[in-house]
Amino acid sequence: MSKHAQYHREDLLPEDRNRENEKKKDENFLNLWSYLSRRYPDIDIESKPFIELIQVKMALEGPRELRHWSSDIATVRKR
Repeated sequence: MSKHAQYHREDLLPEDRNRENEKKKDENFLNLWSYLSRRYPDIDIESKPFIELIQVKMALEGPRELRHWSSDIATVRKR
């Protein structure tokens, strides 16, 4: 057995869950921001909030492609 403590999401306190959700939102924002800035360097995204970044992505690549953005981001980040 592993010596590391295992925890499940259900075991987290509400404030821990909120903190974890905020970290995921921040990570998603940064990933999308860096993806768009690398793929479309001519687009001004400097001070746009997360929802506007999603709208920019949908406008450039269409709504169907939105569900694939995480794999696209992973590809761009590997470069």
